[in-house]
Amino acid sequence: MTSSLMSTSAAAASLTAEIVNPVISATIDTFGMMLGCKATRKRLFLKTPETSYYPITAVIGLSGKASGSVCLSLSREAAFQTVKRILEIDVDEITGLVTDAVGEFANIIMGSAKGNLSGLEMGLPNIVTGERIQIEFPSCSQPLCVEFDSEIGPFMICCGFISK
Repeated sequence: MTSSLMSTSAAAASLTAEIVNPVISATIDTFGMMLGCKATRKRLFLKTPETSYYPITAVIGLSGKASGSVCLSLSREAAFQTVKRILEIDVDEITGLVTDAVGEFANIIMGSAKGNLSGLEMGLPNIVTGERIQIEFPSCSQPLCVEFDSEIGPFMICCGFISK
């Protein structure tokens, strides 16, 4: 590997850590405060084309010193329990209410992380639903995924960025 490529990879890894760590902290805090449940980080891994997302994913674009996205991907049970715990409404199918609630929940997490993300602007969440979805990140990024478990169900955060 050339030194130029190694320094680019090291810079990308440093940037990813600078963004991912506040997002992980904000996620754990927000699950505890808003949903009354503990979110436990299970594993970190690099996203591959085979990486599967859960059926409801909020995608928030970032711009500024970096360009890319943060995705909050929830299992059906985690999404339904999020609605139940925040809105006190029982749901058992993916509806506009569920996607709106997941989008707003992702927005709250990122708003909480924003204080530790200097030089970055956030877009509004877009929601993607379905099985076997693919979410693309900037082509030169190395997206990092963080799996979590919680009493309301599993979920995952994926982040991919390039430096501007």
